[in-house]
This record gives sequence, C-alpha cells and structure tokens, in this order.
Amino acid sequence: MIEIPGYQIKREIGQGGMASVHLAVQTSLERQVALKVMSPALAADPAFTRRFLQEARTLASLAHANIVQVFDVGVTPNQLHYFSMQYLAGGDFIARVQRGLDEAELKRVLVGVARALTYAHERGYVHRDVAPGNILFDSADNPVLTDFGIALAASQSTRITSTGFSVGTSHYMSPEQARGGDLDARSDLYSLGVLAWYGLNGKPPYDGADGFAVAYAHVFEPIPRLAPEKAHWQELIDRCLAKDPKDRYANAEQVLAAIDTVSVGRAARNGEAVAKPAEAAAAKPAATVALARPEPAKPAAASKPAAAKVAAAKKMDTDTPARSSSGALWLGLVAVGVLGAAGLGGYIWWTSRAPLAPVVQATAAVTPPPAATAPPASPPTPVAQVSAPPPEATPPETPSAATGIPVNAATSGTDAAIDSLAAVPPETLPEETSAVSDAVATMPSGPTPLLMEDGEPANPADVPTVEDPVQKLVRLARADLKAQRYAAPPDANALDRFRLALRIDAKDKNAKQGISDTAKAYYALGNKAYGGGDLATMKTNFDKALEIAALIPEARPVADEVKQRRSNLATPLLEEARLAAAAWDKAKAKAAYDKALALDPGNVAAQEGLRKLPSIGSAGFVFRDKLDDGSQGPELVVLPGTKLAAGRYEVTRAEFRRYWTAAGKTTKEVSCRDRESVFRSSKKRGWQNPDIDQDDSHPAVCVSFEQASGFVRWLSQRTGKTYRLMSSAEFDSFARESRGNSCTAANLADSAFNKAFDSRSGATCDDGFAGTAPVGRFGASASGLYDIDGNVREWVAERRARGRSWLSPPEKESVDANESVSGDVALNSLGLRVVRELDR
Repeated sequence: MIEIPGYQIKREIGQGGMASVHLAVQTSLERQVALKVMSPALAADPAFTRRFLQEARTLASLAHANIVQVFDVGVTPNQLHYFSMQYLAGGDFIARVQRGLDEAELKRVLVGVARALTYAHERGYVHRDVAPGNILFDSADNPVLTDFGIALAASQSTRITSTGFSVGTSHYMSPEQARGGDLDARSDLYSLGVLAWYGLNGKPPYDGADGFAVAYAHVFEPIPRLAPEKAHWQELIDRCLAKDPKDRYANAEQVLAAIDTVSVGRAARNGEAVAKPAEAAAAKPAATVALARPEPAKPAAASKPAAAKVAAAKKMDTDTPARSSSGALWLGLVAVGVLGAAGLGGYIWWTSRAPLAPVVQATAAVTPPPAATAPPASPPTPVAQVSAPPPEATPPETPSAATGIPVNAATSGTDAAIDSLAAVPPETLPEETSAVSDAVATMPSGPTPLLMEDGEPANPADVPTVEDPVQKLVRLARADLKAQRYAAPPDANALDRFRLALRIDAKDKNAKQGISDTAKAYYALGNKAYGGGDLATMKTNFDKALEIAALIPEARPVADEVKQRRSNLATPLLEEARLAAAAWDKAKAKAAYDKALALDPGNVAAQEGLRKLPSIGSAGFVFRDKLDDGSQGPELVVLPGTKLAAGRYEVTRAEFRRYWTAAGKTTKEVSCRDRESVFRSSKKRGWQNPDIDQDDSHPAVCVSFEQASGFVRWLSQRTGKTYRLMSSAEFDSFARESRGNSCTAANLADSAFNKAFDSRSGATCDDGFAGTAPVGRFGASASGLYDIDGNVREWVAERRARGRSWLSPPEKESVDANESVSGDVALNSLGLRVVRELDR
C-alpha cells in the first residue's frame, strides 16, 4: 500500500515503467488530484530521481490553461518521490479519435496544444513527447498537455538523456529526434503535425514492424497525401512534417495562425463564413456558479466546442422550421434557470460543509425572455436528479439510476445532476433538453474562482501552490535549527532534512550551508558545555560537529575550527603536565594529560606524555629543574645504573650568560688561549668573544675551572638541588660509548678546520663546522648524552680537561684524552657539563 501524508488514495488510474498515477484526495483542501508516485525500485538511481523531479519542477514553472497544473511536490520519510497534479477526468485524445471527431473539434484540440507549446517554448522548454496519449481533457473539455517527464530545457548545461539516444513516442517523433540529434522547439511542431494527421485519419502517417522501422520512415519516407475531402489541411501537414527543421514553421505561433486559416465545420461546407471566436464567446450564456466535478467520458456527439453548441441552440428556429422558435427559446432559458438555481443551491450547501475552500460568490446573469414571446406553453422536460449523500460518506462509484453511467456519490447533488445530464447522448433527450445540455457544457468546472479587484476571475495557475521539494526541505530544516531540533527526532530534524535535500539535488548550496550550520550549532553547544565545566557534554557535541562536518567538503572550515579550538584548550594543560613531569609529580602530570585528551582526544603530545609518564625517575628520563625566578635550568637526563642526572648537552652560551649576569662578573678574570697555545693567549679574548664563530646555541668556551665551579654553585642555590661537575671516572664510563672518528659521529678537526686554520692535521671529511657546532647537532650516546666526544673538551671535578674537541685530529687524539690544566687557564676549545645528584 502506498501512503503519502496529506493524501487519501482512492485507486490506481495509470501505471508506467517509471511511476504510477493514482486518483487521490488532497485532504487539506478536499480536492481530487492525480498523484504521480515514482517506483520505489528506481528511487536509488540518481538519474531516474532527477528525471522525475525535473518533470515536477518543469510543470510547476509552467502555469497555463492547456498545461497540466502541479499542486505539490515532495518526498516521504520512506523515500517515496511524488507530486500531485490536476485530475483530468475527460479521457485522452486517443479515445476522442476512436469515438470519431469532426474537423472543428480537431481544430479546437490543435489550437489548445499549440497554445500550450507556445507558452512552454517561450520559457525555454521542448516537450519532446507530443503524442495523443499525452493530450488529456479537463472537466471543461479543454485539451491539456501532460507528461513533461522528458522535457528538455534549452538552458540546461547537461542532459538527463544524452545526445545520440532518442526518447519519446516513435510514431510522433521528428526525424532529428529519431536520429538522436539536437532538438529545438521545431521538433515539437513536427509532432503537432503528426497529431493533426492522426486526428484526420485515425492513424499516424508512418507505421512499421518496430520502432526502428517507424523512425526510418520519419527520416526517409515522403510526406503522405491526404484524401481530397481533407486536402485543405495538406499545407499545414506539409509545413509541420518537413524533414529539415528550417523548412517548418518557425514557432508555434505561426502554427496557430496556419490552423486558423483552415476552413472546417458545417458552415464552411455550406459556403457560410466560419463563426469567429469572439462571436462564439458572445453566444455563451453566463454561468451562475462553478462546481468541482470529474468529467465523465462523453460520446462523440457531445464533444463539439461549447461555443458552437450554444450558437446552434440559439439558431434552432432557423435550422428546424417545424419547431416553435419562441417555445424552444423559452424552454431552453427556463431549463438554464432551473439548473442555475440548482447549482446555486448546491454551491451554498457545499460551502457550508467545506469551510476550507475560499469562495467568492458570482452573480448569475441570465437574461429573461421578453414577456410577449415567452409564455410557458408547457412545463420543461424534467431532468434526472441525483441526491447528495452526507458529506462524510465516500462510497465507491456507482451507476446513476437515471443515466446508467458512473457517478461519484461523494460529489454534491448539483454536481451529480450536471454529470448525469452531460453524459446522456443528445439523441435520447428531447430537443429542448439537448439545448440545455449544450448550455451546461459551457459552464466552467472546478471551484468557484476568486475574483480580482476589477471583477475578473483570477487564474488558479497564477496562485503559487507548489513548493520545490528541496526548498521545502531546506525551509523546514531551518525551522528545526531554530527550534534546536538538530538531529532528533528521527526524520523530523534539521540534519535529516538537509541530507535528504542533498540526495534530491546534490548541488544545492542552501542544503550544504544548512549542514555546515548544523555542525556549527553543535560546536556552539560544545563551547557552552565547556563554559559550564561539563567536559563530557562538550566532547559529545564537538564530536557530533566533526561527524556532521565530514559529510560534505564545504563544511571543512567548521571541522578545522573545532579542531583548533580543541588544540587551544589543551595547550595550557600540556604545559602543566610537562612541568609536573619535570618535577617528577606523576599524579599531577597524569591528571593534566588526561584532561588535555578529554578536550582534544587525538592530541599527540598528550598521548606521548602519558606513554612516557611511567619512566619518570628511570634511566633516560629527561627533565629540568625550576629556578627560584620561575625559569628553567639545563635539560637533564637520568643516567643508567646511577643516582645521577647529567646535562644532555654541554652548557650553552645562553645558559652561561644567565649565570654571568647574576654572579659571574664577581669571579676572577682570566685570559683565554687560542687553540691551547700558550703563545696566543689574550686578555681581550673571553667566553663572549672566543675568536671563533658562535651563537647562543653553541657551547660556552673560554671558561676557567673557577668559573665552571661558580656556575654549578649558583645553579644549586637557585634550584635547591645539588649540582656539580662530572668526575673523571664518570666521564670515562660515558666516553666509552663513543661511536668513532667519522664526521657524522662527532665534531672533530676536519677539512673545514684545515681550510679555516691553514692546517693539515684535520680529517679529509667535512662535518660542516670549522669551530664549535650547536649543542645536540651530533648523535647521543647510549646514556642519552650529546657531544660527550667532540665539539669541546669538558672540565671535570679533578680540575682536568677531558675528551676531544673541534680542533682534535681524529687519528692523533683518543676519546678519553686527559690533560691537567691550571685553574686560571681558559681555552676556546674547553667548556663544561653539569651533573645533578638525585635525592629520590
């Protein structure tokens, strides 16, 4: 069972490969509609969905009396695509031709279709399937063009059906359409010409064993000739069916003009002038009220144009001499008055039971006959009546007792009376009643029209009653956002509606913006939760914002903002954790890392900090002590197998400057020797001007033993920890971890040294530095100490210089070089490294 919210489905009235059509009642307005529902099996295919939606959108944009009107377009929560449209109960053109129709009726149908094509073409649409099955008739017997499922907009940048693939009904397609070529409005004019031929002959101009044979005939066979009695149509046929589009009429307006020149009907056969449309309109009696009703199928005799029927009724006295002209006119007018009164009564009853339908009362305008010529000779022939059932009853269609044709018992009594009267063949009624039937046929169907300020009825097609499903979904989703229905309840929330809109139209910018805005809404909720101290809710909302932002590339800025916000919130916690770890406060460090991960679950630094947390105090653990002014001391690493931590690097110029500024100036000044030569010492040379290229990342040199000892004493005072110089034995234990004499292992004398100092003692390789290098540039030993070999010699507690430096020839000095140096001597190749005793 198909269920569409807002519609009560009565029965299926059509079935195709792509969709089914159902007679339904739109419950909000209590009107009958034709409900077209796309096959659920095709809904998963975007191409079919686009084509179905294209038809609805095309029809919604075309408001014309000869084009079927769309009322509503939508998608149900269970993914049924549908649109409702005007219910056309008058059958199709095929049935009209099969019953037989005269040339006047054919002309009237062609004019209606041509007007529909004129309107559509002016708005850039090519129908591509103008065929008898797509010409239906409304309850006023107007021809209506339907099925715009393969209509092509000339402005489209892409086509749902590609060039080289023909679509349409093969018997009515143009040669260029049969070949799958490019089409314009003239293709529809060709189909209109085929439609005219079909109406004249009861069959299309070309036929064949299959679709290919028919297409071949359209392209190559000559235009057939009409019978002599229909030859006055040949010029129209020839121009419409021209093989080359440039030989056809240029537009539908030219076809309308050509149809108007074709002389048809009884008047033409009698040598009389054909009645002009204005004259026919003037002959129509004014209608009292308009009532909505389905139009039952009419026999061929009842399908003449209404205006011609009324004109014929007025001319009864001249067409039938044996009939009393005054009596016939009187009877006809009385019958019209009776029906008008019945219609007004039915109208009043209908409006009282259906207050939802807007009604503007129209005054009946029936001119009474002159008193001298309209005495009632006899009572009018009674007309069959059908009583109206209670409004809440909706029984199935049953045959009328008076006429034997189906009458929907849900309609009003007046509607049923008109239906029964219009359906009875004229030959079964008295002639006066037949004239009344003709007059009733001219009455407009449907709800009573609204009146404009100038008294003219408003065109219902001009009233916007259709909303694009994508626009509707976006509008509803915006309301959901405002009501904070972001992702719940199911199928009635902003996120689901925006996503469904994108399934229908993947390029809709408003739907994409809506998804971004939904992600922003969750981001705002997360920030609000953080402000309230609710980190769990904050995390949930931030995660939801990222999940939604990942749906479309256009929402990536929202995701980036959420991630940056998380990182910013975690940064101070990471610093707090690092300081706690450096102070060996494992509990405090863990709490800070955990909170950082709660704010920013993917934070790499927090994850790495937690991983290293158990190693606090164990060999390889790196930390710094805090000085009394809040600054940090040298970076230390816990040494394996000891209760010591040593500087990972030699003391840098920047670290020594802090000491020198605070206390170093009070120490004894010493001269600094250049490259350990007693002949090249200079008092102008010192740690700030060592006569080699250095910056603050290089190790401090030209530092005497007294100055080195003063540095470790100052550091102990400022941190409250015990700092000292490394012992000679400790140095030896770590020097054995040296990795050799290569230029990548240590900063020793090399080709850069040879070039800078005009020497031949250095190695032939090049480590990139003629003098000292920034600390940490070369690899660490197994204990985690950098530059234990090379870069600079180091003072040890025994007042000796240990190891090799940047000026040591690799092959002439060993890793454990050991030399006694006077305490007041400074060298630009000699620096220091600190050791800190562990108290835990």
